[in-house]
Amino acid sequence: MSTIFITGGTGYIGRVIIERALQKGYLVRALSRSASGDDFLTSLGAVPVRGTLETYDILNAEARNADIVLHLAFVHDFTKPLKELIPIDIKAVDAMAEALAGTGKALVVTSGTGLIQPDPEGKETDEESPVAPDGHFTVRREAETKALAWAEKGVRVSVIRLPQYVYGRRNRVWFASGWIKVAVKYGVAGYLGDGKHCFSQVHVDDAAELYLLAAEKAGAGEVFNGVAGTDTSYRQLAEAIGEVAGVPVRSVAREEATARWGPFLVAFASTGNRASGAKARRQLGWVVEMPSLLSEIREGSYRELVDVFRRSN
Repeated sequence: MSTIFITGGTGYIGRVIIERALQKGYLVRALSRSASGDDFLTSLGAVPVRGTLETYDILNAEARNADIVLHLAFVHDFTKPLKELIPIDIKAVDAMAEALAGTGKALVVTSGTGLIQPDPEGKETDEESPVAPDGHFTVRREAETKALAWAEKGVRVSVIRLPQYVYGRRNRVWFASGWIKVAVKYGVAGYLGDGKHCFSQVHVDDAAELYLLAAEKAGAGEVFNGVAGTDTSYRQLAEAIGEVAGVPVRSVAREEATARWGPFLVAFASTGNRASGAKARRQLGWVVEMPSLLSEIREGSYRELVDVFRRSN
């Protein structure tokens, strides 16, 4: 039985990866920061390993004994600039990769499509497109580059770039549900300007499957956009939310949007992010099976979030 060591296993995507990995017959060991994390991972069927991204000896030992390493954890400390958190991620990857050097074993690392410069004409970008010179997520490029360098040392390292919009399973935390929450709270489903910007999206189950495919099939040094679709605009998103929430849909001025939505959602709605997932389909045989975000809102698990957010107001 092959063993997977995963960081971020208690997170939104990680827990789905664990579920699918166990179904495929893997033994899963997962990093855990707390007793509650231990209990949750155990309930999933994984073996909890107490540690953090800064317990490098534990990361190294677990990677050394694993057949596959999946790295999804990140220090989400919003009191600090992202550039101060990147070194922690780099050191954690180095600790795990050092244990895999010369083995050809798989190390799959997480990055994001947000570090890529959007195409000026709104076309899709790919894994070779240029990095945004001054975007919020651009600093993650350093971590990605240093992780990929381990390919030259006998690690079958690959990178999954996730879109900002990972959705599904009634998740209440990621940005897709954030739009539903503000629409319910303020009684309007809004979009900036004409709402024409389109964004990248992927269902959490499809994303989880991609990590396992990369672990099994990806070549050393490869990067894949974990994107299922890129053709949904912010206006279409607002229209779907307005439909299920029973609130009006309209364009919102930037000042009003910033006050109500917060800077992160405004930043996302201000630019397009259309990263093609064609390479993953072509090279790894990735098949997108789950409903689109608009379908998930209109007919799936996110319909229920309207009532959840109404009760919490």
